[in-house]
Amino acid sequence: MVSLYETNVLNQLKEWKGILHSNLPHALYTINSDKRKVVFVGIGSSYWAARISEFLWRDHINPNCISLQSYDFVGSPHCLTANDIFVVFSHRGTKTFSIQALEVAKKSGALTILVTGFGSPNNSAADIRIETCPQENCGAFTISLTSAITRIIQWIGLFDNEIIERFRTTIDNIKLPITVQRLPTSVTNFVIIGDLIREAVAHEVALKISETCYLPVRSFGLEQFLHGPKVTIDKQASILAFTSATQPRKGCVLDYAQAIGTEVIEINEYTLGFDIPREFAWLAQLLYGQYLALELSRKLGTDPDTVRADQSPYKEARSTVNL
Repeated sequence: MVSLYETNVLNQLKEWKGILHSNLPHALYTINSDKRKVVFVGIGSSYWAARISEFLWRDHINPNCISLQSYDFVGSPHCLTANDIFVVFSHRGTKTFSIQALEVAKKSGALTILVTGFGSPNNSAADIRIETCPQENCGAFTISLTSAITRIIQWIGLFDNEIIERFRTTIDNIKLPITVQRLPTSVTNFVIIGDLIREAVAHEVALKISETCYLPVRSFGLEQFLHGPKVTIDKQASILAFTSATQPRKGCVLDYAQAIGTEVIEINEYTLGFDIPREFAWLAQLLYGQYLALELSRKLGTDPDTVRADQSPYKEARSTVNL
């Protein structure tokens, strides 16, 4: 039986194509968003959508942007002006701190944007609502994350139309499902690393594996890993490295792991097997990570759809958590 998780992962390319054929809200075509500071906010997978959006915005529009955890924004003062744009990612539109962040930003006078799924509650604190895809039907979010990022790419395309064409090429040349040729030998001491935009990929993939396989996966930025956590690996550890073939610092990680005897699985733009624009290699790496989570789930016999909500005492414990 095909899981909901697998179905959602497989349907992503079709969903992205549909999004590119649907218009953004009219207001986005009239505001000079390329000249203003943009703050991207979210939590969980939505935070990694915000973080990836920050990298994309900086690379293609302007560097005056930042990404924040919604809890951090609400709990600690951040300067916003009436000239700023505040973007909250919340697929369900119900996360407590993400909605509070939207309300706080609205009071500052900033232009507020909610990136959310179809059918989520209307929110008066959002000046603009950008809809992505239907509500996810399983606990580990995948298609909602990438659909939200697709909307950001589409928004960037208002100022850089070539990015849309390169993104279409990426969609056409990625073939799903992705075959994961090699699973990590160690899943109890499993580390995922990435650099720059690939760090966000590493964190999101670690989250997906944790949610679908219930494994205590650790994730780090490449440089962060080298400055301390490297001492935790040994011959019984496995590293998944999301890198670029042009990233010189990856050699330090690979050489260190080889000296220790740690298994390293490197996924870069050439190991994926897709002929896509290099600027979207990170997206193919994200898809690879989603399929890795699925394959590990199959190996371990876990249900990727439930996020352990079908098991006691986890089911009871969930009732005590207010999200």
